[in-house]
Amino acid sequence: MTMLELSTYLHLDEATVNKLVQTGKIPSLQVDRQWRFKRTQIDAWIEEQLVGDDENFADVPDGMKLPLEDLLPDQAIITNMRAKTPVAVIEELAARAYTNGWLLDKPWFVGAVVERESLSSTAMEGGVAFLHTRAKDKGKIGRPFMVVGRSWEGIQFGAPDGANTFLFFLLGLKYDRLHLPILGRLARALRNPATIAKLRALSSPDQVRALLLKEDSNVLRGVVPEFQGVATAFKPKLDRQLRLRAIRRMQQTRNIEANPPPPKPSRSRKAKPKPKK
Repeated sequence: MTMLELSTYLHLDEATVNKLVQTGKIPSLQVDRQWRFKRTQIDAWIEEQLVGDDENFADVPDGMKLPLEDLLPDQAIITNMRAKTPVAVIEELAARAYTNGWLLDKPWFVGAVVERESLSSTAMEGGVAFLHTRAKDKGKIGRPFMVVGRSWEGIQFGAPDGANTFLFFLLGLKYDRLHLPILGRLARALRNPATIAKLRALSSPDQVRALLLKEDSNVLRGVVPEFQGVATAFKPKLDRQLRLRAIRRMQQTRNIEANPPPPKPSRSRKAKPKPKK
């Protein structure tokens, strides 16, 4: 892999990856004065990441072995997000985690994710974003979690290609030992544009969950999916009811914009007529 491919693989910016390489923290080799990386060595390096300051290493799950279903119950999936702005996306996803008791301090978490996004967007080409904080604060997260949100219309989230982002993965993994492995698994599971297109089209949380678990299982077994380019990728097909609801929403929005309601008359008191003499 090249430096750019590795940064995409790890979902880190190139400057961070380059710093890790220069300090010898990532296994690498030079070919014609260019850094190159072997995927098997990178995967092994990810597995060897330590917990750091975590109090009980043995109690922290291994990110390469932790079943994705443990992080992703049905209630962690929002198939029709209402958010229309980046901050609203973060707030809606964090609210779902807080409601379920996985997140203990929502204001801190939202602020930390917004701060991370202000440095560089975590949105990727292809319509996917992996949202997370820079620092892990175990006391503010009840248990490692993931919340997946989908926007039908898409949201401008700062993707490199300038296109809208449709799928949002909010990661509250609590421990450093989980972060890179889970992030790497998700990035590999969503490499194929056809998989992303299917996730955009499925109608229920259990269908979205089933597809994600299937793709993650393939990643763990080392199955390399047949890559489909954007031009030949599966195109989303919404069922009739979803299409009709989307069309009605668009028509209602256009009607309101074209014919705004008249301003309400002020409730001024009418002057009482003077009595006739």
